[in-house]
Amino acid sequence: MQQIAAAAGVHYASTANLDTLLDECRGRILGMVGFGKPSPARRDIASAWVDMPVIGADRAYEVWASADPVQAGTSGRVRSARNAQILFGCVEIPEDPHTDYDALIYDDYCRIFDHLDDLGYPNLIRIWHYLPDIHLDERALERYKRFSLGRHEAFVAKGRAISTDAPAASAVGKRSGNTVICFLAAPRPGIPIENPRQVSAYAYPPQDGPRGPTFSRALFTSWDDLRQLYISGTAAIFGHRSQHEGDAGAQAVETIVNLRSVMDEAHAHGLIDVRRNTDLSFKVYLRQPEFRAMIEARLREAFGPSPSIIYLQADICRRELLLEIEVVCATGSQES
Repeated sequence: MQQIAAAAGVHYASTANLDTLLDECRGRILGMVGFGKPSPARRDIASAWVDMPVIGADRAYEVWASADPVQAGTSGRVRSARNAQILFGCVEIPEDPHTDYDALIYDDYCRIFDHLDDLGYPNLIRIWHYLPDIHLDERALERYKRFSLGRHEAFVAKGRAISTDAPAASAVGKRSGNTVICFLAAPRPGIPIENPRQVSAYAYPPQDGPRGPTFSRALFTSWDDLRQLYISGTAAIFGHRSQHEGDAGAQAVETIVNLRSVMDEAHAHGLIDVRRNTDLSFKVYLRQPEFRAMIEARLREAFGPSPSIIYLQADICRRELLLEIEVVCATGSQES
């Protein structure tokens, strides 16, 4: 396995090794997301906490590091840190019982775009959404569908093209509290990758909501001498329909087929071959903790013992789906 500089890219940490990692990367931390039991807030770096149980541990941390010193920035609720090639940011959106959820999402998405435009990082590369009560019905429309509506309208309002500017993304349900959005952005656009087995999410038919989800199945980019493929939250969907309702094992197999399909598509475009000299980092969202052993066996069978994996208990965007998996694939700038 090709060695990638510890100072750059994504790192998954436990409570036991977090301080060591942060010390090693002092001054070069782009951002951090914590999951599980609340931990003391970090004011020195762009960070967020997500009320989402870690399966098998009390906490887990996702740390994004730069090879070079970073510069911090704040605009209202949006906090970020950046080097010349990449920016990490996060925002927490408080609940407002007097405002429709799509309007809340629209307003803060516009703030994110304004922050990125002001700093010269207009291209969203990867974005994560952690939504409380993702299945809540709000005036005849499920909260996730309201979220998709607000996101779509913000893209349009801020001059982003739905089919070409959509980043890799995930949107899952957390237990409580604020909506948390974390993102990577860059001065230049990445290359979107679609899955030939699936309808592009932004082209879903009206039965799936008034606006399709605005994201690409994956996005390829490079920064800090790393070639990276960000695979969006992926589930057991063929075409635009969910598969294997109620069967977690079959959904896991279908999901892995979809992951492989996206990886193969990126290779076919000459971008990255994840089967050679590539570090894989998986984040697995499960409705029920008891699925972990089975999912881990399937993932290790498909991808071997090397990938780093975090398991989180979360609600998936569709009620019938039991799991969702996202991946960061990273390799050096020159593949051997």
